[in-house]
Amino acid sequence: MGVRHSFKRKWARLTPGPSPALKGRGTTKSESTAMTKNTNADGYVLSRTASEYERLRAQAQVWEQLTDRVLAQAGLSEGMTALDAGCGPGEVMRLMARRVGIMGTVTGVDIDPDVGAYGLEILRKEEKGTFHFHAANLLTDDVPGAPFDLVYCRFVLLHMDDPVALVKRLAALTKPGGTLVAMDYVMDTLRIAPFDPVLARGIEVLMGTLAAGKRPLDAGVRLGEWFRAANLPMPHGTDMQGKLETMGADAMLAKVVAGFGPQAVKFGLATEDEIARLPEKIRAVASRGEHMVHWPTVTAAWTRFGGLG
Repeated sequence: MGVRHSFKRKWARLTPGPSPALKGRGTTKSESTAMTKNTNADGYVLSRTASEYERLRAQAQVWEQLTDRVLAQAGLSEGMTALDAGCGPGEVMRLMARRVGIMGTVTGVDIDPDVGAYGLEILRKEEKGTFHFHAANLLTDDVPGAPFDLVYCRFVLLHMDDPVALVKRLAALTKPGGTLVAMDYVMDTLRIAPFDPVLARGIEVLMGTLAAGKRPLDAGVRLGEWFRAANLPMPHGTDMQGKLETMGADAMLAKVVAGFGPQAVKFGLATEDEIARLPEKIRAVASRGEHMVHWPTVTAAWTRFGGLG
């Protein structure tokens, strides 16, 4: 209760109202039931369901321009080999393939075999290029095809118990002279205006779940710190992007709350009944088109180095 109450006070002060303009359907009763049962033994704080995979694809589209720009600045080009670490449904792999061409190779790794298979099927239907996916634990398992010219992770370090350990591992998967790229959220830059209690509650569930899971809300600011702690050079390049938009009927906040719901229930931050109802309540408020959201800022950093044995 302490976490919930402290976040309630904080976000009552900080949240003046939300956003997006995506249009879609509500969470069905069967989806809600599946969602509330889907907690992860590995500590990942989002659910692993078909609806969550689609949310991840929608999220990827929001940050596609920044991601492609970062890949270009980091030097990804024709004929290279690239690894997307924590690839999810593969939307970054799509951008990588367009840059490395048919002579290059793109590999994705994710601990969730279902999301990888889902993404790989879509990629092979829609894109030219050579794609591979491996279901693996990045910290402990071998990654076929290593080392790679460029290794990339997006919105992964935020979810790690030990981000530095993962950075070290990703460095070991990078060729000498290769490039390691990381992108992540600065979660505590999320703001909504004007204030609405339903939208504030959605943010409270989101932030409270991350805090209860001991996830760094400032991950995007700490990329250089984690590089140095892994004995890598400070970033050779950085980039960032924010997003401000008016909310619509298919508010991303509703989808995120649904994705965080099982862990919020597990941590005692909400009941199953509340999580089943809250996304639709958020959509109802958002559909009025009276609120704006400043999404969490996304940052990127990359470094080139001699590789680690």
